[in-house]
Amino acid sequence: MWTRFFGYLTADGLNYLLGFAIYGWLIRVLSDRQYGYLSIATSIYQVLMMVTALGIDLIGPRLISDAGGNPSLIALRAQRIRIAVALLVCTPITAILSVAYWRLGQHDVAWVILAGFAMVFARALDLTFMAVALDAPGPLARTRASGLGLFLVSLLLCKGFVARGVWLVPLLNAAGITIGRIQLMRILRRRAEQRISPASVHLSTAYIVRQGAKAGSGQLLLFILQGMDVVLLARYTSTEAVGQYAMVSRLYLFGTAVLACLLNTYMPALIAVANDPASLSRLFRKFLLTSVAIGLLGCAAFWLAAPAVCELLGHRQLNIVRQISPLFAILFLAMSICNPFLSFLPSLHRSGTYLIGICIALVLLLTTDLALMPRVGPTGAALGQLTATIFLAVFMSCAYSRHVHSAQNWVALEALTPPDHSNPVLSQPFRS
Repeated sequence: MWTRFFGYLTADGLNYLLGFAIYGWLIRVLSDRQYGYLSIATSIYQVLMMVTALGIDLIGPRLISDAGGNPSLIALRAQRIRIAVALLVCTPITAILSVAYWRLGQHDVAWVILAGFAMVFARALDLTFMAVALDAPGPLARTRASGLGLFLVSLLLCKGFVARGVWLVPLLNAAGITIGRIQLMRILRRRAEQRISPASVHLSTAYIVRQGAKAGSGQLLLFILQGMDVVLLARYTSTEAVGQYAMVSRLYLFGTAVLACLLNTYMPALIAVANDPASLSRLFRKFLLTSVAIGLLGCAAFWLAAPAVCELLGHRQLNIVRQISPLFAILFLAMSICNPFLSFLPSLHRSGTYLIGICIALVLLLTTDLALMPRVGPTGAALGQLTATIFLAVFMSCAYSRHVHSAQNWVALEALTPPDHSNPVLSQPFRS
């Protein structure tokens, strides 16, 4: 279990470190204006990438488990659905936004948005969920590193062209990560051939799209929930305060990536016992305790080291960072409790509950921010995040408890009911 955890942590760690090196290099090569254009366009096509993902990162391992048979077939269908979403939904949105920025006179932003569609299309080819289902953190780490490494090398080779046309950045990025994903696809297909089961269940495309849309909408709203406060904060405080808050917020998001690695570690084992309430409860308890232990360590590290890290990067004293770091430390601990329930719920076929909980949390966050930001600025934004996260922890844990209780009642009822051998459907074992 720990080997898999550090494998996923290495994959995400390489992703963040190489990404940090790449954008540090871009800051030096591009002018402030060019980097601003790139930041605006990136924030737009990242949202479209989440739309294309369709929540399959969360529900994909469970879909592979439910379908049985050849995991490559489910992965291929998921890729086709994502490509259809990219072409039918994201293409017109990309065109409309690029035309809008062109008419505003921001031609560079329009070109970067158009080039950013390559990143959207590359997201459709991502098979991280299949790597999680097949317990393959090693190939995931290697192929991610090779893809980002190719991106960095291509940037260095095309330095002069990038400085004149910032739209090359997303194209080179998409080319690098696509090569890495093709490598991962080949490795996973070979592994999938060794795990082909004779039994298979047909999952309709409509079912996959419906479940993915619910989980994907929740992921998109969660992304907005974690980033909207920076936009609102700019209306009530100075740019300097927003910048310091964004530094701490980015460190917090890096911490949540560690919690995501823990989810990927436990996901295959949890799905394997999802239809056995007793086994699920025992394993989930271990998952929760491990997450809380990481949360306690992260809370202490955040409280003690976050101000020093931010001041080291900023080369100046950051009073607001010191003020809000303790709140973000507590926030990380709260998220370590919330994350197991929040992230695993879609795999229990509770995507609707997952979406409803995030919608309510988003409204709660907006209300808290509007009440506190004008009075206490960045502290109010941090308190809003903490309030929304505590609500999510309570709501999602209650939803998980209801699911387990219902499953236990169903199993008990099934044990008391004699099997009807004349009806092959009623004699099948329980499936949630």
